[in-house]
Parts: sequence; structure tokens; C-alpha cells
Amino acid sequence: MLKKRLAALFAVLLALSLTTVSAGSNTTYTYTISVDGEWIRTQDAYMPGNIYLRNKGLSLPSDLFLWKEELYIADTGNKRIFIYNPESDTQRIIENEALQEPSGLFVDKDGTIFVADPKAEALFLFAQDGTLLKTIGRPDSYLFSKASEYKPKSVAVSSQGNIFVVGTGAHEGLMQFDRDGEFQGYFAANKRALSLTERIQDMFLSETQKESLSLRLPRPIESIDISPRDLISSVTQSGEVSYAWSEAEAKTENLVKLYNMAGENILSRNKLMNDEWNFVDVACDAYGNLFAVSLTGLIYEYNSSGEVIFSFGGRALTEERSGMLSQAAAIDISEDGMLYVLDKERALVQLLYPTEFAVATHRAIYELDRGNYAESEESWQALLRMNGMSKIAHLGYGKLQFLQQEYGEALEHFRIANDKEQYSDAFWELRDQWFHSYMPYLLAGAALAAVLLWIRGRYKRRRAALLLTEKPPSAPPPERGWRRLVREAVYAKSMLSHPIDGYYYLKKNVHGSVPAAFVLYILAFVVFACDLLLRGFIFNANSLQSLEPSMVVIMFVVPAVLWVVGNYWVSSINEGEGSFRNVLISTAYALTPYVVITPFVIVLSYILTRNEGFIISFLWLTGVIWSGVLLFVGVKETQNYSARETVKNIFLTLFFMVMVVVAFCILYLIWNKLIIFVGEWLGEVEYIAQS
Repeated sequence: MLKKRLAALFAVLLALSLTTVSAGSNTTYTYTISVDGEWIRTQDAYMPGNIYLRNKGLSLPSDLFLWKEELYIADTGNKRIFIYNPESDTQRIIENEALQEPSGLFVDKDGTIFVADPKAEALFLFAQDGTLLKTIGRPDSYLFSKASEYKPKSVAVSSQGNIFVVGTGAHEGLMQFDRDGEFQGYFAANKRALSLTERIQDMFLSETQKESLSLRLPRPIESIDISPRDLISSVTQSGEVSYAWSEAEAKTENLVKLYNMAGENILSRNKLMNDEWNFVDVACDAYGNLFAVSLTGLIYEYNSSGEVIFSFGGRALTEERSGMLSQAAAIDISEDGMLYVLDKERALVQLLYPTEFAVATHRAIYELDRGNYAESEESWQALLRMNGMSKIAHLGYGKLQFLQQEYGEALEHFRIANDKEQYSDAFWELRDQWFHSYMPYLLAGAALAAVLLWIRGRYKRRRAALLLTEKPPSAPPPERGWRRLVREAVYAKSMLSHPIDGYYYLKKNVHGSVPAAFVLYILAFVVFACDLLLRGFIFNANSLQSLEPSMVVIMFVVPAVLWVVGNYWVSSINEGEGSFRNVLISTAYALTPYVVITPFVIVLSYILTRNEGFIISFLWLTGVIWSGVLLFVGVKETQNYSARETVKNIFLTLFFMVMVVVAFCILYLIWNKLIIFVGEWLGEVEYIAQS
């Protein structure tokens, strides 16, 4: 025991002493995610160390497992298990005629070696001396379909003896066996988000027609590992770019997952993770961090929330370089944080040791998870000084402040890290404190407002009664200029209560004017721009940095112009009675509900949290749908159409708008190609003239 402790202590001291190597001596760069969501270079997290098993005769090794300071290698090409001790530089081999293509390894706490062999279609259990203890073949159970293949290629065993097996092409999920090898069913199957085409098919096709389509199978799991807390982690490969139609589907599309014993993915919080499409293996460290390695040698380190801590490594394309891999196959991590990565093509194991920067980051995460806030705060502050643009540093420090009930400070760091969910949690706590502090004043203000409204009502009723006994006043002079403009603009409120009458008077020119319509258009544009750019942080996905002002103008003006022109043109062809002026004015007044309701939405976006976001969505949709209904009524009354003719008119107008946009895009592409052609032609003419 003393020897083991001294060896572990020596390894840690060696790692820390080696961190004095300059960043320039590293062969790869380390990256992290910035507060803007972009990859940025940061201090080196891991440095290349020793290289093991070079020239040891390995052939196409597929997996490695670290147990009690020994490396267990699935030597696939040689049909054996290769065991190597880096300290003593000794080796031993487990060979058995049953092994045909060993590709997955796991060693449990008792030292039993589990070997997954897809070609032999079996899972083998060996003792440390190489004795074959058990063979788990194809399950003979009603839970295992006869149509399913049984080709184990990766395996992990929990502390309770439950065996989890990855099968080649197994879309049903992980195969689970008990300690006696009895099949218990499938565990933690991947789910598959439907594409847009498949969603449309679901809307219109019958169940029989759907069955005739190609199978919608989820992607099979590539490899697994198990953490000290008995949580299963997995990686999946995908040839597609990850996309989620909703937050609920984000976990479905993530390629790195962490399952609890109920088979629920608990990694990431309903959002897409930063990952690689070609991950081949995953490993868990003692603190809950995950290390996933891609086929090209890129290594991603994630914390327990699914946030990227570091990304490093890469592929050596032209020459052999320490720290870079030709074809990664597996990864594992020791108790003291050393990474061991298996290179399948070069048949060796690359050691990567953590730098002081990585150790400080892990220490900050560990102390925070343990509740040692004072020690953790010093570490997070140091990391922020090292890299103030690091998203993981701001998230960690914000979480620390949140747990210490410093919600204002937490709010600021969550905002910088652009984490709306945790920002919402901190804002809820801060708002709750504010309400508790000012509740007596709020109640007193509400009571005072109620009394004032009651007094105002009594005053208005008494004044109305006095006016009835007085001589009626003479008619006011007709309003002109800006007074009339204001009156006609304010007339828009009639659309909220009496839209049919309102559009009748607009058509007869009793109310409404072109200048008033333009005032309403300008007002609608201002509200639209504020809705797009000035919502509260929790509900705002845009900013002036991500969305240029010119684009905001285009997004409003182009649809408005196309609608007015297209609707007038379609109505003229289909015997509509409205003039261009009528269409222009009626469309402006139809925007009234959106203009009236949206400011309340913007104000509420600064008050409500994500859990109350349905109120924001409901009010905004109410304004949009209400305006849509008024637009329908406006077309119907202005053009004197029936309901059916109105629907036809609106669809033809929308078709016109789409065709204009498509035609413009085509003309733009042709014009762009013409300019390029003319430029190249002039260049050739100039070249010929000079020669």
C-alpha cells in the first residue's frame, strides 16, 4: 500500500513539475468556448508525455483500460489481450482460442477482465491469470429479438455487477446483463429527432403509408464508460450536423451522453453541446468530468453540465508528432489525472499530463461541487484573471456566487456567459428578494391607485350630470394639420373593438388618411425593431452585434411593401373594389393589435423568468393572430369579397410575395455571375494587351 501511495505521489509531483514547460514546446493548442460562443485559444491544459507500447508487436489495437497502474489493451489484430505495466516496463498476454476479434475491454473491482468480441459474437470473462471464467453468448430471451444481431464491441460493468454491452449496429440501445450473464433488456437507447420531411409525412400520411417508408432508426451507440458513481457515459457518431427543433430534442441530438441508472440522459440542460461527429470513445474521471476522443485525435473535456472545459489534440497527417495521433481508438484516465490515448494506426499509447492551468481548473470545479466556497472562489478568480473570455470560468464563478446567495453578482456572470437558464434562476431569486422588501409599498400603492380611480369615477359621473343641465356647446371647428393627423392615427383603436365598422369608414374615406397610415407604419416598425432587439436578456436572441440595423429595416419593409403591392395587384385582377390607397391604409390599421400588445410583451420580458415565458409567448401570439384576423377582415371589407374569395386572395398574395423573392434571388445570382464574368474577361483583355 505504501508503495502505491508513493508511486501516485511521485506521478502527481512529476506532472506538476513538468508544467513549467513553456507553451511553445507543446505540439497542439488548447481551446475553450468564449463568452460569445466561439472557440478561442487558451493556456495549455495537457502536455504530451511518455509514449508506451511502441514496437511491442501490437496489431490494430481497439481499446484500452487502466486498472491498478496497468494498461489492458485489446490487441485485435493478434486476437489477444495485452497487459503492460509502465512503471516496471513488463508485460503479459492473455490468449485464448475463443478470441477472434477482441475490441472492447473492462476490468471490474475484483480484477475480472471483460472482453467484447463482435466476430465471436460473445462476451468473455477472464481471470487475471488468463483463465476463461464465463462466456456470455447470444441471449435466449423473449426480450431479445430474433432479428437483432449480437456483436458485442464495447463493455462496462457497474460496482453492483451489472454488465452493459454495446453491440455493433445495435439501434435498440445498450444490452444489459446481470452478474450471472442473464439478459435483462435494453438500456439507454438513443432517440432520433425527426427531419422536416418526416414531420410533414407524419402530418399527412396514414399509419400504413408510414410503415412502407424506410425505417427511422436511431443511431447506434459507439462506445461507453462508467464513472465511479455508476453513471454510464456514451458517445455516438453522426454524419449529420446536429440540430434540434426544440429544447426537448437537444439532448436527443447530443453525441455525448451521461445516463443515470434509470436510463435518463442527465448531461447538458436542454441545449445542443459542442461536439464532434466522429467520437470513438469516452472516459470519466473521479470528479465527474468526461473526456471524449474523436477518430482524428481531438479530445473534448466536459464538466458535469455538458459545458466544454477544454479541447486539445489533433491528427498527425504528414509526420509522427508527440501529442498527436494518426487514428485514435480509445481513451482512459488515471486517478491522478493522466490521460492515456490509444493510437490504432501506430499501435501505441500516448500519455498526456495536466498542466498547472488544468489542475487549477479541476480544483475550482471540484471545490465548488464539494461546497468549499472560499477555496473555490480563489481558484475561479484566478482563472478569470488568466482568461476573462472563458465561458466555463464565468459559469463556474456565477454558480459559486449563486450558491452563496450573491444573486446580483451571479446575474452579471451568467449574462456574460450568455447562459439564460441560470440567469433566469438567479433573476428569480433576486426578484423574490425585491418583492419581499417592497411588498408593503406595492400594496399601499395599489390601494392608493384604487382610491384615486374611485374618486375619478365619481367626479366624472357628477360632471356628466351637470353638463346635462347646461346649454350644449357649439360644434368645434374642423381639425386640420397635425391635429387631424393625430386624430386619424388614434382612430386605429376603433379596430380593436369595431373592426367591420372601422374598415367601412376607412373605405368610405370618412376616417383614415395616407399620412396617418405612414405614421402607423413607422410606429409598427419601431415596435418591431424593439421587439427584435430590446427584449430582456432571458427572452432576447438578437442584438445589434448579431443583427445589423439595415437587416431589421429589410425584415419589416420588404414584406410590408410586397403585401400592399401584391394584394392590390391580385385584387385588381379578381374584381376587387378597393383602390391602392384603401389597401395601403387598411393594412396599416390592421397592425394595431401588434403595436398595442407588443410593448407590454417587451416590458414583461424584463420582469418574468423562463418558467413564466409562456405568458410572453401567449401575449405575443395574441397580438400577431389578432392583427392577422384584422388583415383578413380588412381585405374582405375593402374588396367586398366573400370569406372564400378573401382566403383565395390572401393565398395568391402570399404566392406573389414568394415568387418576387425567388425571382430577385435568381436575378441577383445571374447579375453576380455576369459581373464576375465581365471582370475575368476584362482581366484577360488587359493581360493580352500588356503582353
